[in-house]
Amino acid sequence: MRFSERLKNSLRTPGLLIRIINQVGRQKKFIVQKIDPVIGPLRSMNDGSLDEADIKKLRGYYGLAVPAILGEAFCALRGSRMTKQERMASTCQGAMTGLGDDFFDRQRLTDQAVKDFVERPSSLEGETASEKLFLHFYTTALSLAPDGLQMQGQLLKVFHAQLLSKEQKKGMLNNQQIQDITLRKGAESLLFYRTAFSHPLAKGEEKMLYCLGGLMQLSNDIFDVYPDLQDGIDTLLTTADKIQNIRTLFLSLLKIGTTAAYQSDYDPGDIRKFLDIISIGIFSRCLVCLDQLEKNQKRTEGLFKPRLYKRKDLVCDMDTAVNKWRSVRYHIRSIR
Repeated sequence: MRFSERLKNSLRTPGLLIRIINQVGRQKKFIVQKIDPVIGPLRSMNDGSLDEADIKKLRGYYGLAVPAILGEAFCALRGSRMTKQERMASTCQGAMTGLGDDFFDRQRLTDQAVKDFVERPSSLEGETASEKLFLHFYTTALSLAPDGLQMQGQLLKVFHAQLLSKEQKKGMLNNQQIQDITLRKGAESLLFYRTAFSHPLAKGEEKMLYCLGGLMQLSNDIFDVYPDLQDGIDTLLTTADKIQNIRTLFLSLLKIGTTAAYQSDYDPGDIRKFLDIISIGIFSRCLVCLDQLEKNQKRTEGLFKPRLYKRKDLVCDMDTAVNKWRSVRYHIRSIR
């Protein structure tokens, strides 16, 4: 990137950070007002299906980040603010994400049972607190979506991608197969989150979201090396022997997604705002994490051997001032 472009990015970044902090703060208040009253009664059932990790994902991760980062990015792309209806639909999508993942990963529901939740939620009541909460958020999102059938159809695609990802626990996949599953799962998920917003897909937008969605799933895997190892899940990270290869793939996907963004039918200024939000909110953080993971290779003969490292070596704490600053620096230098 040329010096002049870095300078422009540097000048824009303080305002961008303030906007994102405000967006996150607004979403936190929304969760307290609209989501906590729903969680409370079901949480008190104490049937073991909801724990503190579930609540944290619901309130502090997916339920927060999906509207405050992805949702705000979609709205920046179209050039208009998020409506209350869109915020509620997007929040419900985020809130149900972690619960849905648990159906596959922890609660071990049958594939048909999970499919039933997706295809006929209004005819089910749910047996556990987790299931009841999922159904509440899902039916609410469908009722608020500009096209409920489209949202439901896209979630079904996410379900099928999740089925494919089960193969990652069998230890039988090669690197290309793992990559294909990773990118498809992320792409279908991002397209699902897009269905909460009223503006129609612009020409070229689906291709852009497919590229960037795949990159977002890779981003999750970069931060989840340790838990994925504990759960026996083969990802591009847990099976890697060189972090440099992951970085090369990451930057290549970022360039493809960025190029696709500028080829879409949105205003170039709005595209830049969209890319700025997801860059500083997601992608620049991943490069900081890759730096940390790459340092481990020096202790193991230049090869990445995650099973030989401790938890602290694999978990990147993005709440530290140093890592936040590194993330900002990567954002300023990134491709946009």
